[in-house]
Amino acid sequence: MVFTVRAIIEVIGHPESHVNEIARKVLENLKKEQGVELLKENVAKAEMVKNEIFASHLDVELKILDMTNLLNFCYEYLPSSIEVLDADKVIMPVRELSAGISEMLRRLHAYNLMLHNLTEKNKELAARLEKQPE
Repeated sequence: MVFTVRAIIEVIGHPESHVNEIARKVLENLKKEQGVELLKENVAKAEMVKNEIFASHLDVELKILDMTNLLNFCYEYLPSSIEVLDADKVIMPVRELSAGISEMLRRLHAYNLMLHNLTEKNKELAARLEKQPE
């Protein structure tokens, strides 16, 4: 099933020029994404939101090939908002749903492994710090 979606992608950081540059790069990368067609785009100029922290956002409308590409878009670009525009009811082949769920689980397992490794490294560094003389 092909999805037409509207999404908002936020970019936060500093300095202002860096945030604007990253917002442009996100848009460039989105245009190259396999299984994703950019239909509309609007990139807001970065504005200061708090003590030297700047924020920009991209409003995009996309045509996304299938469920797996939709989930990949969400994982890679972490939109703060997404709205499916073209359907009241989603009907898709079971194979496509299974592929999307499998991709979601693959990512979750990878994140879980990364979190586990970081936790172990953190424990290791904390133990080293405790052993150091003051």
